[in-house]
Amino acid sequence: MIDDTVNTIVTDMLQWPHRIVVPLGGIPVDISDLELKPHGSLKVTIVKATDLKNMEMIGKSDPYVVLYIRPLFKVKTKVINNNLNPVWDQTFELIAEDKETQSLILGVFDEDIGQDKRLGIVKLPLIELEVQTEKELELRLLSSLDTLKVKDKKDRGTLTVKVLYYQFNKEEQLAALEAEKAILEERKKLKAAGVIGSTMDAVGSGVGLVGSGIGLVGTGIGARAGLVGSGIGAGAGTCWQWFWSLW
Repeated sequence: MIDDTVNTIVTDMLQWPHRIVVPLGGIPVDISDLELKPHGSLKVTIVKATDLKNMEMIGKSDPYVVLYIRPLFKVKTKVINNNLNPVWDQTFELIAEDKETQSLILGVFDEDIGQDKRLGIVKLPLIELEVQTEKELELRLLSSLDTLKVKDKKDRGTLTVKVLYYQFNKEEQLAALEAEKAILEERKKLKAAGVIGSTMDAVGSGVGLVGSGIGLVGTGIGARAGLVGSGIGAGAGTCWQWFWSLW
């Protein structure tokens, strides 16, 4: 748990931000327009997986999906017990700061006593998505995102997802920045309470706090998507309910 948490924090620091704005000359200037802000939201529906690799000696794997845009804000689906062809049909809303450089990472894991095992992983670059155009994709799972280190060439099955990217306007960007502060504070409380802290350091949809670059409440609370958040993250959810009403 500690190793995964530390790795997540360090990875996020190394990968983000991609740009730091530093004013020169000692003259006060407004650089807010040059700083990276939330660019848009990604609605992700984890539909199903097919022909997953079985990691159990007795019975079948108990798969769940971990997804994120930034490593610091992982979220996960529910666990489907004893099933190599699980159907989740769960929807999440994730925030992207930079559509051109960021990717959606999806990892399928087998819940196990002690250390969960990775069944497969896949990366979907956001730049490949059209704005406000929903796509259903069947993604082939790999043993690792580092193709040079892939030794296991066996088929690991596929993951079917639906994705829809929405680009923010300026008002929505500002609302997202305020929501980010609330979500990060809520996440700190969850960590302190021991709610976050599995081997994957990800927040489950049942907890009520979901996030990527910023994070959302519930399994995606957007009024536009017809989804409702609940649970521990309700305090931060108020901010998001107002935010998504802008759509």
